[in-house]
Amino acid sequence: MKKIPLLFIFSIFLIQGCLSTLTETNQNTSSHKFTRHYKNSLFKLTKNGLYSVEMVLKKGMLKKGTNELNLIVHNSKNQEVVEAEVTVQPWMPEMGHGIDIEPVIKEKGGGLYHVTNLILPMGGHWELRITISKDKITDTAIFDFPKVAASEPKKHKHIKRPEVLDTTTSQTSEKGLYRVTYVPSIQPLRTNTIHEWKVKITDSNGDPVNGARIKIEGDMPEHGHGLPTEPEVVEELPGGEYIIDGMNFQMPGWWVIKLHIHSTTGMDTVTFQLDID
Repeated sequence: MKKIPLLFIFSIFLIQGCLSTLTETNQNTSSHKFTRHYKNSLFKLTKNGLYSVEMVLKKGMLKKGTNELNLIVHNSKNQEVVEAEVTVQPWMPEMGHGIDIEPVIKEKGGGLYHVTNLILPMGGHWELRITISKDKITDTAIFDFPKVAASEPKKHKHIKRPEVLDTTTSQTSEKGLYRVTYVPSIQPLRTNTIHEWKVKITDSNGDPVNGARIKIEGDMPEHGHGLPTEPEVVEELPGGEYIIDGMNFQMPGWWVIKLHIHSTTGMDTVTFQLDID
C-alpha cells in the first residue's frame, strides 16, 4: 500500500479550511479572519475593516428589473452583527447617480439581512453600496457589477387610444379558459410607486386554478414602450391566488397589462386596460 506524504495531507486540510474562513487585510486595520458561509457568494470587507459583508444573490447575478438578495454581516471579531442599521444604495458610477426607489431590508436574525425591492431600471455598470451602522460604528462596502444584463428590447407598436376603455379589474381570457381578477396593493393606482397585485384565477367552471405559470407584460401603446420593471410572481396562495411584485407605472396615461397564463387547463392570455392619472 502506498504511503501518502504528510505534506500532501496537510495541503488538503489547508485548502478545505480556506473555504470556510477567510483572512482579509485592510490598510486601516490589522489582519482579521472572517467566516464565509457560501462557496459562490460575494464577499467584501468594509472600507475601514470594521465589518465583513457576504452577499448571496437569489439568482446568482443582478439583472435589469426586480432583484432579491441576502446579506450576512460580521464584525471585526467575526461575530454576527444583529440589530444593525443596514442600507443598500444601487449606484451607476459612470453616470453619477442612483435610483429613487429604496430597497426594502428586513433582519432575519443571526446577522442575516434580507433585501427585496431592489429595482434596476436598466442594464450596464452598477454598484451596490452597503452601509452598516451598529452602536454608532459605521462602515461601507461597495460591490461592483460591471455588466448587469438588460433584457432583450421588445418592439412596441404605437396605437391610438380607444375612445372608451374597459378598465374593470375582472376579465375573461382570450380563449375563455380563465376568469382573472386583480387587486392592487395601492388604490388608486399612481405613477412611480412599486406595488403588488393580488391576482385570482378561476377556470370556466369557476374553480380556482392552482400551480399556474404567469408571465407579465406591460405596454403603453400610445408611447411605444413598456414597464420600467420586470414584474414577477413571488408567491402562490391557496384558492388560485398569486402575488405579483414589481408593478410600476412611470408615467400617467393608458396602459395595457397582459397576463400570459399556462396551467393544466391550457395556455391563454388575459388583458387589462388601465388609465393612470
